[in-house]
Amino acid sequence: MSDPETREMPDAHSWHIPRLVIAWAVTAVIGALVTFLVPAEDRFPWLVFAIGASTLVTFALQIGTAQRDGFITRLSFSVAGSVLVIAVIDVIGLLFVDALR
Repeated sequence: MSDPETREMPDAHSWHIPRLVIAWAVTAVIGALVTFLVPAEDRFPWLVFAIGASTLVTFALQIGTAQRDGFITRLSFSVAGSVLVIAVIDVIGLLFVDALR
Protein backbone atom coordinates (compact mmCIF):
# COMPACT_ATOMS: atom_id res chain seq x y z
CA MET A 1 0.00 0.00 0.00
CA SER A 2 1.20 3.50 -0.76
CA ASP A 3 1.07 6.38 1.63
CA PRO A 4 -1.81 8.79 0.76
CA GLU A 5 0.53 11.75 1.04
CA THR A 6 2.88 10.39 -1.63
CA ARG A 7 0.22 9.72 -4.26
CA GLU A 8 1.23 10.63 -7.76
CA MET A 9 -0.85 12.40 -10.36
CA PRO A 10 -2.96 10.01 -12.43
CA ASP A 11 -1.62 9.20 -15.85
CA ALA A 12 -3.46 10.03 -19.06
CA HIS A 13 -4.85 6.50 -19.29
CA SER A 14 -6.74 6.87 -16.03
CA TRP A 15 -8.50 9.95 -17.44
CA HIS A 16 -9.73 7.98 -20.47
CA ILE A 17 -9.36 11.03 -22.68
CA PRO A 18 -10.93 9.41 -25.78
CA ARG A 19 -14.10 8.84 -23.77
CA LEU A 20 -14.18 12.49 -22.77
CA VAL A 21 -13.74 13.54 -26.40
CA ILE A 22 -16.52 11.18 -27.51
CA ALA A 23 -18.91 12.70 -24.96
CA TRP A 24 -18.02 16.22 -26.09
CA ALA A 25 -18.42 15.23 -29.75
CA VAL A 26 -21.90 13.84 -29.06
CA THR A 27 -22.73 17.11 -27.31
CA ALA A 28 -21.41 19.12 -30.25
CA VAL A 29 -23.48 17.15 -32.76
CA ILE A 30 -26.68 17.47 -30.74
CA GLY A 31 -25.99 21.16 -30.08
CA ALA A 32 -25.35 21.85 -33.77
CA LEU A 33 -28.54 20.07 -34.78
CA VAL A 34 -30.53 22.08 -32.26
CA THR A 35 -28.92 25.34 -33.40
CA PHE A 36 -29.68 24.75 -37.07
CA LEU A 37 -33.09 23.10 -36.79
CA VAL A 38 -34.83 24.91 -33.92
CA PRO A 39 -35.90 28.56 -34.03
CA ALA A 40 -34.08 30.85 -31.58
CA GLU A 41 -37.10 31.41 -29.34
CA ASP A 42 -37.60 27.65 -28.83
CA ARG A 43 -33.92 26.72 -28.50
CA PHE A 44 -33.33 26.84 -24.71
CA PRO A 45 -35.36 23.71 -23.75
CA TRP A 46 -33.66 21.77 -26.53
CA LEU A 47 -30.20 22.85 -25.38
CA VAL A 48 -31.10 21.68 -21.88
CA PHE A 49 -32.10 18.36 -23.44
CA ALA A 50 -28.71 18.26 -25.23
CA ILE A 51 -26.87 18.72 -21.94
CA GLY A 52 -29.01 16.02 -20.30
CA ALA A 53 -28.40 13.59 -23.16
CA SER A 54 -24.67 14.25 -23.08
CA THR A 55 -24.66 13.70 -19.32
CA LEU A 56 -26.22 10.27 -19.84
CA VAL A 57 -23.72 9.45 -22.58
CA THR A 58 -20.88 10.60 -20.31
CA PHE A 59 -22.17 8.48 -17.45
CA ALA A 60 -22.41 5.40 -19.66
CA LEU A 61 -18.92 5.94 -21.08
CA GLN A 62 -17.37 6.42 -17.65
CA ILE A 63 -19.18 3.42 -16.16
CA GLY A 64 -17.81 1.43 -19.10
CA THR A 65 -14.26 2.04 -17.92
CA ALA A 66 -14.87 -0.11 -14.84
CA GLN A 67 -12.38 2.04 -12.97
CA ARG A 68 -13.44 3.49 -9.64
CA ASP A 69 -10.53 5.82 -9.03
CA GLY A 70 -11.30 9.31 -10.27
CA PHE A 71 -14.83 8.51 -11.45
CA ILE A 72 -16.42 11.63 -9.96
CA THR A 73 -13.61 13.84 -11.26
CA ARG A 74 -13.84 12.40 -14.78
CA LEU A 75 -17.63 12.66 -14.78
CA SER A 76 -17.58 16.24 -13.51
CA PHE A 77 -14.92 17.28 -16.00
CA SER A 78 -16.83 15.71 -18.86
CA VAL A 79 -20.17 17.29 -17.94
CA ALA A 80 -18.54 20.70 -17.43
CA GLY A 81 -16.92 20.36 -20.85
CA SER A 82 -20.29 19.48 -22.36
CA VAL A 83 -21.87 22.59 -20.87
CA LEU A 84 -19.01 24.66 -22.26
CA VAL A 85 -19.44 23.09 -25.72
CA ILE A 86 -23.18 23.89 -25.66
CA ALA A 87 -22.47 27.46 -24.55
CA VAL A 88 -20.00 28.02 -27.41
CA ILE A 89 -22.37 26.51 -29.96
CA ASP A 90 -25.25 28.65 -28.68
CA VAL A 91 -23.19 31.84 -28.90
CA ILE A 92 -22.13 30.94 -32.45
CA GLY A 93 -25.76 30.20 -33.27
CA LEU A 94 -26.92 33.53 -31.88
CA LEU A 95 -24.22 35.48 -33.72
CA PHE A 96 -24.23 33.78 -37.10
CA VAL A 97 -27.08 31.33 -37.67
CA ASP A 98 -29.85 33.60 -36.41
CA ALA A 99 -28.41 36.51 -38.39
CA LEU A 100 -28.76 34.48 -41.59
CA ARG A 101 -32.43 33.67 -41.00
